[in-house]
Amino acid sequence: MLYRFRLTFFHSTPGFLRLQGKSVPLQLEEGREFELTARDSDTLGNAKKFHIEGRGYPDEAAARAAGERLRVRLRVLNAMLALGITVPLVDSTSGGVSSAIKKGIYEKTGGVAIDTIVGLGVFPDDDKHFEYVMSGDIDVYPSKPDYVLDAIRSLWPVEMTLDDRAEDAMNIVNISTTESSPRAKFLTTFLALERLIDRTSRSVAAKGLLSKFQENVRDSELSEHEKSSLIGSLAMLHEESFSSALTRFAQRIENPKEIGGLLVKQFFSRCIDVRNKIAHDASVDSNIDLNILSNELRKTVLALIWTTHRIPSVSVDVPASAVSIPAGGFSIRVL
Repeated sequence: MLYRFRLTFFHSTPGFLRLQGKSVPLQLEEGREFELTARDSDTLGNAKKFHIEGRGYPDEAAARAAGERLRVRLRVLNAMLALGITVPLVDSTSGGVSSAIKKGIYEKTGGVAIDTIVGLGVFPDDDKHFEYVMSGDIDVYPSKPDYVLDAIRSLWPVEMTLDDRAEDAMNIVNISTTESSPRAKFLTTFLALERLIDRTSRSVAAKGLLSKFQENVRDSELSEHEKSSLIGSLAMLHEESFSSALTRFAQRIENPKEIGGLLVKQFFSRCIDVRNKIAHDASVDSNIDLNILSNELRKTVLALIWTTHRIPSVSVDVPASAVSIPAGGFSIRVL
């Protein structure tokens, strides 16, 4: 028996993929069939929910491994291009029909109704298994919508293995691409960078001084709550601050000379300043475009991951955008 995988992903607005037809083939490797399908519309151009399906795998494990490979590459692509898609990290059941209905369908048609899986689902590739899907808008979209398909094809053969820090940073960047608030997007992307920058331990002499401060706090007449709070804050000073670590990191960068039109050190100084102002509820200079700052931070995070993990260079062309106003609707579909 052969197996297939089905990986779902989503976009907040219709028209993300301005393609005609309900599905299109996607050539990723020889000897395998892949297809991109709209889950909530009769055309990809009006859909917000999608899945990519891969067929012809010799067993369930092989199908699942291929699906996981695609999941990683979709997340990387989302981080690279800020597509704004959501690729589920955890697989869960979101719906399905009752056992009685499943039994009736099987007795009448021989078909097997499967539950809807948000994320990655694997099932027999026998054309008997299917799922029921329910779905229920000025629209900006790429003028050449199949550029995403070209990008997936470019990423598919690239080998990439990420450690926990890179995984965390990639997850955070993926979340940031779906943020509508420029402030939230910037803070989220800044957090992704923070996960990747090493902080050095302070000198023995500095740690000794901090320990004395902690002892003074313990011997003080402060309340236990204040003592605990101060001792914890002093313990965090055993490592350099993130601002210092980021400044030290910036000083080591020889290429590029500029990021976002600023010298590297100036760029990171601005990021630190903006982060602190937002975190402490201060106003940010109106001349600073937070979307541009977030975009450059996102590229920096990816460059760090690429460099640290020796991932081969990947180039993707992004076309200009077009605008339209589509109609909405509600339907039940068999996929």
